[in-house]
Amino acid sequence: MTDASTSARRSPLLVPLFALLGLGGLTAYGKADDAHVAAEWAHCGDLPLTWQMYLSAYGALACGILTLALFWWLARRARRRGTWVGDGWPGKLALAALVVDILLVALQLFVVWSLYQPSPSGPISCV
Repeated sequence: MTDASTSARRSPLLVPLFALLGLGGLTAYGKADDAHVAAEWAHCGDLPLTWQMYLSAYGALACGILTLALFWWLARRARRRGTWVGDGWPGKLALAALVVDILLVALQLFVVWSLYQPSPSGPISCV
C-alpha cells in the first residue's frame, strides 16, 4: 500500500495523462474524418457523419475539460496543505501539460462545433 504523501506526489501525473488522452482523441477524430471523406468520394455523394467522429470529438473534449478540472482540484488540495502544486517534477510536468491543454481545449471546442456545420465545399459530385 502507498501512503498519502506518495499518492499526493504522484497524483499530478494524472494531468498530463488526461491531456495526452485528449490529444489522442483529436488524432482519432482526424483519422475518422479522413476515412469519412474517402468514403464520401467513393460513394460520390454526401454521407452522414459516423459515430466514431462524434465519439472521438466529444471524448477528446471531455478529457481536455477533465484535465483542467483535475489540475484545479490538485491546486486547491495543495493550497490547503500549504504547498504549491508545482513543487516537485510531477507538479511542473502537470503545469506544462495544463498550458498545452488550454490550447487543446480551444481546438477541441472548435472540432465539436465543426461537427454541426455544413460542408464548406458543398455537396460532393463525381460528375
